Amino acid sequence: MVKYRYFGPMLRAQAKWLNKMARRGWRLADTGKLDYSFVPCEPGEYQYAVDYVGNFSRGHGEDYAQFLAGCGYRTWFKNVNLQWSRGKLRWNPAGEPGARISSERTNLDRELIIVERRAEPGEFRLYTTVEDELDVLRGMRRKHLYAALIFAALGALSLALKLCTPVESLAFWVFAAIFAVPCAVYTARILSLRSRE
Repeated sequence: MVKYRYFGPMLRAQAKWLNKMARRGWRLADTGKLDYSFVPCEPGEYQYAVDYVGNFSRGHGEDYAQFLAGCGYRTWFKNVNLQWSRGKLRWNPAGEPGARISSERTNLDRELIIVERRAEPGEFRLYTTVEDELDVLRGMRRKHLYAALIFAALGALSLALKLCTPVESLAFWVFAAIFAVPCAVYTARILSLRSRE
């Protein structure tokens, strides 16, 4: 068994990397917080897709994994961020009921689902309709939009209440911009998909 570490932040990059490993003759066996375990296989025998399920409740995520297993796929849940402490809670305003507060009992460290199938011609796509893909992109955009709006509001509020100088409030605006960039990327992808409808 071989272990590799991968820190790619984007779903497509992760799926591309897993498919590259499969083409080299390595099948995913297990995942950890930082590492991926592989076992040898025939080169190109398997294909992978990665989906974001961080807005799903734990039950919804389990149902989705069971549905995919019923289609003959293998699945693994994977973390997006490193959570090295116990008892951690995170607010997720974009999540569905049961996923708005992320914890170890809900969907914390289970934000991604990796899906494996035997190789078939063409790209492995989990969403067969444009509307399904749009729903996923809207959910991911909403998550970043909330964070960008919160940091922008904190920056404006700190200035309006004279809690800090404009230079000191710059940190809020930087974080708002950091979250606004993925928001803009998801918006561009949404507009691109809508134009194809």
